[in-house]
Amino acid sequence: MFNGKEISWKHIKGVYDHTIKHATAQATKLTKRHIWLTSWSKMRVDLAEHTISKEVEDALASIDELKKISEGTREFSKYSRKYRQIMHSKISFQSLEDPRINTLKEIYNWFVDGNKQKKDPKEWISSQCQFDLILSINGFLGMINYFLKKYPGSMIQPRRISQDMLEGLFGNIRELGGDSSTHTLKSYGHALNKYQVTALVSSEVKSINYGKADSTRAGITTLERRDYRKDKKISVKNDENITDQKHFIRLAQLSSLSSNVFKNLLADNLIMGRIEIPLESHDEHVNQENVRIAFFQKERCNLIETILYQDSIDKLLHKWQDIIKKMASEAIPKKTGIQWLASWSSHLEIYLNNYQCSGIWYQDFLSITNLNDSPTQRLIAYLLLQNVIKLTFSKKTTPNSIHTHFLADSYLEPEKILVLEPAEALKFSYIIGWVIYKLTKSDKIIRSHPKFDIIRAHLMILSSEQVVYEKDVRSQTTNVVPGQDFLKFMYKMESLIILLFEKHKELGPNILHYINNSLMCNSLLLGAFNALLNISSQMLSIHEPEKQELKDDAKNFLYERIISIYMKSRQKSWRKFNDLIPEKGTSSLRENLKAMRNDIQNSSKTSKTKNTHTLMKKSNVPKDPILALVQLQIWAKLDGAEEEFSKMFLVSELQWLLWAFGDKARYKKKKSLIFLILDHLKKETPFSNEAISKGQIFVE
Repeated sequence: MFNGKEISWKHIKGVYDHTIKHATAQATKLTKRHIWLTSWSKMRVDLAEHTISKEVEDALASIDELKKISEGTREFSKYSRKYRQIMHSKISFQSLEDPRINTLKEIYNWFVDGNKQKKDPKEWISSQCQFDLILSINGFLGMINYFLKKYPGSMIQPRRISQDMLEGLFGNIRELGGDSSTHTLKSYGHALNKYQVTALVSSEVKSINYGKADSTRAGITTLERRDYRKDKKISVKNDENITDQKHFIRLAQLSSLSSNVFKNLLADNLIMGRIEIPLESHDEHVNQENVRIAFFQKERCNLIETILYQDSIDKLLHKWQDIIKKMASEAIPKKTGIQWLASWSSHLEIYLNNYQCSGIWYQDFLSITNLNDSPTQRLIAYLLLQNVIKLTFSKKTTPNSIHTHFLADSYLEPEKILVLEPAEALKFSYIIGWVIYKLTKSDKIIRSHPKFDIIRAHLMILSSEQVVYEKDVRSQTTNVVPGQDFLKFMYKMESLIILLFEKHKELGPNILHYINNSLMCNSLLLGAFNALLNISSQMLSIHEPEKQELKDDAKNFLYERIISIYMKSRQKSWRKFNDLIPEKGTSSLRENLKAMRNDIQNSSKTSKTKNTHTLMKKSNVPKDPILALVQLQIWAKLDGAEEEFSKMFLVSELQWLLWAFGDKARYKKKKSLIFLILDHLKKETPFSNEAISKGQIFVE
């Protein structure tokens, strides 16, 4: 509570429920994993950031049912969001006149006032959280005041004044163990081995979330954090293409598995030694280290090329794959419950870690390749095994594997183009803007394309950017507004998708594959896309004549990325088709499905008991014995009747009811009396004539 205004989680849940039920609701990032939290998801910073975002705050203010009752929640969300924006900002503090200092003081005063107003510990955040929050603001403001006065002209970057750097390093080590939230002794040893192997290359520990942490003189040379959840394409440069062409004939002779394994190795800059090393340094030790690194790079490259041309390597990779498939089969639990997939993945991870730690695979590698044991050979063998594991469980499909019944007529055309209401049209425009933003700035797959600069120019000319600047926290948000030509094309795509959904009853959960394949092969939609690029080319010839037109391969690549990203962004509005379309974030349901069901069951039970508790009162019992008996028989069938009877009636009253049933048992404990009385009420035993003749209940 703050100034009598409630701060409640149910308001956030109300936004999620409203978004699910109404197609025209304001777009937010709330999903099931944001609402039904587990002990694991509670620690995820990205979920908290989405929950207190400006979009959720605006949605609370726009929903009629929540507008008046959510003022306290909106204020809490606003000040929490501003605190995170300031403390994680890259913009440095350079003077005491920075407006963010006043904003931090305002946040401090708001949380202090809220803590003073609480009458119960549950009416505010925990005392530990309050203490840490106030301490961090006071300490940061004091540090700024001290340094900027003593050292004028200095700069302080807020995002580096925290333990996030250390957390980032721990996250790197933890993720090296694969998809595991907790490490066993064996898995930690396995991750540590990988860490030591990877740490032989440069002098930084890189982290996607927390920037760079300098680790000079710490025994660490390079470690790059990778996202094992997503299959990201690697940037391919001209010199890499030359390497692929060099081994093209040999790769064509290998099986599909072996060919893909070696393609991944040959395309990896780190493995193949395509990294820049300084030629010379003022430090002799650094020069020696650089020479040593160059030697290891050359040794790895030569060893991979030698193994590639050995005939026995193909059999070895297939042998490893058969062993991995057998492990996956043995890891399936005997009893398949609700969370069998989580149990299977956990068991499989243990099997794989044990197999990798055993070293059996390395002995097979040495015996087949007839090579002597060395650290470099063990590293190459390990990289081969990792690629086999990755490709064994990958979900990649080629055009030849697309089933014909998962493909619609290539000339299918909707009769009418979709027309949306103003509110839903605004939301549709927001989503299309997000698609363009993803394509131009954050999608790593499209950014790795050699013609990305030209692709980006075509997309930017078909849209515009709107920058929203918040002065008090010195942050800006860039919203992409799609142009009418791009919107027109996306309306055609959406109309075609709605038409393709007519087969949802026939195809069931495979409907998304059917739609994706049909969009890729639809001639009319491809024609509209080419017409759109012709418009962008004409516009570029006026504003940026140096930009070239896109070739067919680049056009097809961009077309595929637009469809792929759009299919992920619009799933929520397609869920009306028998709930066949999973919500974004459903992969986490193996973690929180049980918690969600328990929450629903508990909420339904509490709502029922609350209603029954308000009705179960002694004052509501009729005085007439016959009518009183009917009322008590109804209450006896409700949940929690035993507890409520114990609260309502005295021992003497319970003894009277037992006497009225003609039961001569003489008990003085409530528990025994209530058990017998409820048994009579459920059996619908009538009152005796003597009890009815009294004319009033509980009369001696």
